[in-house]
Amino acid sequence: MYCKFARAVLPAFLVLCAASHTARSDWTVATATALSHDDNVGNAQSNTNKVSDYSASATVSMLQLIPIGEGYSLAAGGDLSGQVYDTLSGLRNASIDGLLSLKKKWGLGAFATWTRAGISVGRTDYQQGYRDATIYRASLELGKRIDERWNLWAKYAFERSAATPSGVEIYGLSSDAFSQEGRSFTANARYSLSERFSISLGSLLRHGDVLSTTQSLGYYIFADSKAVAPDPAFGPGAYAYRLNATTYSVRLVAEYSLSAHSLIGCGFQRSETHAQGGNNYSDSMPQLTWNYQF
Repeated sequence: MYCKFARAVLPAFLVLCAASHTARSDWTVATATALSHDDNVGNAQSNTNKVSDYSASATVSMLQLIPIGEGYSLAAGGDLSGQVYDTLSGLRNASIDGLLSLKKKWGLGAFATWTRAGISVGRTDYQQGYRDATIYRASLELGKRIDERWNLWAKYAFERSAATPSGVEIYGLSSDAFSQEGRSFTANARYSLSERFSISLGSLLRHGDVLSTTQSLGYYIFADSKAVAPDPAFGPGAYAYRLNATTYSVRLVAEYSLSAHSLIGCGFQRSETHAQGGNNYSDSMPQLTWNYQF
C-alpha cells in the first residue's frame, strides 16, 4: 500500500517542484525538511516499553492567495509530505493534504489583528498499511503583531483520523485503535532579536484520543482502553491501545534567516500526557529544521 501511494504521489510532487519555477505572484510554493529524535515514539507509559528513534521528514506546499475585498482573502492549496524513521521502518509514511481557509484582516498595515478559519482533508499511508488513515481538520486562528519585534497568535483545532479496523478482536474490545479524535488549543509568541534571528515559544493543550504501544497487555489496558490492536511496527508482540487523555506541551525554537527565502531552525519540545486510569507518559523531541519559500 505504501509503495502504491508513493507511486501515485510522485507525479504530483514533480508538478509542484516544476511549479516552483513558474509560479505567479499569487502563488506561494514552499519546502520544509526536519531531522528529529523522539525518545518515546510509541507513547509508552513504562521505561521498559519506551522506544526512541531518529526520523527525517520533508514537505512541499503550494498555496494560492485570492483577495476577495473588505479585508478578506481566500487561500487554497495542498501539501505533499513524507517521513522516514531510522529503525522503525513500519512507521515510514507518505501524506497528501488539501486545505481551504478564509482570513480576515481587521485593519490596515502590518500591526492589524487578523483571524482565520480553515478546513483540510488528508490521507496518510504507512509502509505497514494497518495504520493508514484519512484525516479531517478544522481550525480557528487569531493573531496580531504587537510591534516590530513581538508577534502573537493562537489556534483552536479539531482533528479526526479515520482508519480501517484490523478485524482482530482482543477479549471483546474494539480493534479500531488507530482512529482518533481530539481538540487542541495552541498559543505562540515570537520575538525578533534582529532582522535575521528570532526566538519562538509555543504551548499546546490537547484533549482527546491518544495512541500508546506496549509489549505487555496488563489489566489496566483492558479496563481503560477504547480499543486495542496489534502494532507490529514496534515488534511482533506489540499492541497499540487508544485512550482518552489530556496533553500539555511546550516548544522553544530559535530560527535564523539565511536569506530572504531560506530559514534554518533548532527546537525542543516537551510533552506530558495524563490519560484515563493513570496511564501517563512523557515525550521529548529535539529538532533541526530548514524551510525555503520560492
